[in-house]
Amino acid sequence: MNKTYSAVYYLSSGRFYNATIFLSSITLSIRYKDENNNSSDVYWLVDNIFSFDEEPLGSVLRYRNKDGQEERLVISDPELLQAIRKHFSHHRFVGGWQHQLLGNTRNKIVIFLSFVVALFLAGYFWLIPWLGEKIASNTSKEWEINMGERMHQSMMSAYKVDSSHTTLINAFFRELHYDVHYPISITVVDSKEANAFAVPGGHIVVYRAIIDKMTRPEELVALLSHEVSHIELRHSLRNIFRSLGRKMFLMMIFGNESGLAGFLVNNADNLKGLEYSRALETEADDHGIDLMVSSNVDPAGMLGLLKMLEKETDGKEPAGFLSTHPVFESRIQNIEERITDTKTISEQNELLKSIFSELQESGVDAAW
Repeated sequence: MNKTYSAVYYLSSGRFYNATIFLSSITLSIRYKDENNNSSDVYWLVDNIFSFDEEPLGSVLRYRNKDGQEERLVISDPELLQAIRKHFSHHRFVGGWQHQLLGNTRNKIVIFLSFVVALFLAGYFWLIPWLGEKIASNTSKEWEINMGERMHQSMMSAYKVDSSHTTLINAFFRELHYDVHYPISITVVDSKEANAFAVPGGHIVVYRAIIDKMTRPEELVALLSHEVSHIELRHSLRNIFRSLGRKMFLMMIFGNESGLAGFLVNNADNLKGLEYSRALETEADDHGIDLMVSSNVDPAGMLGLLKMLEKETDGKEPAGFLSTHPVFESRIQNIEERITDTKTISEQNELLKSIFSELQESGVDAAW
């Protein structure tokens, strides 16, 4: 025999009666006697129960009858409350907000679309840049050098190359005798902006203004060492893949069939504005200092370069180099510690001094 429970049944008219309740898997049966002692049975389809408000002094179950009117069951019997939660746990009126939310078809569609959008955004902002770096790290050097050459040729059309400075700075770099695994080639361009950036595969672009601001050859060594380190450690390639990876992701989503190398060449000019992360900058500083020490150049030139450029801003917008190679307090502190801990024999390289003086003199004499 089915267990029975007690509750107060409210008709849609507002009249109410003490009732006996029977539960099944699909119905809730209500038996009550009216004022004339006539017994009546009412059957609630569980799917039409739309609300279950549990309160300490009397919980209320609400039902929509076939005429669209509301009927109620006021429950104070804790056993009935427990039985309702057990029998109808899979229904939304018992399951709380999860069932109420998922029980509506429109809500299901909204949740599904929201999930798809969330996956897209996660891929766009996190997964794609991460994959971009991984792909860059596993790209062959031959492809990187070839692609970098094409990027360099593409971007040079927007600059006026300073041929005399370019010849001198490459002679300056060769005198350092760095053991690197890329064919380093440096181009100096006319600009009043103090900037420099590395192209994947071996090219470095130096704006003449940053050379004119230097006072010691060690500062130029530091600049070239830092940019060479970005190339040698594949920071340039990883950075451009990470930064442009989102655009490449959109290309794949919307079916653009242009090749990867072609896309990168067409976006080569973006290189000058790509900002390196703190970790990459610190790694390039450390590697650059190692290169300077290997050539017996005073690594304090790295610190002098950054402090000189930082002083140039004087509270204004960061200079071109500092906007893409941000200076953090921790970065300067790291350089100071590296210099203190590094044992080096600094030598006065007369040829480096001579070439640097020539670079400075031609910069002073040149007409802007």
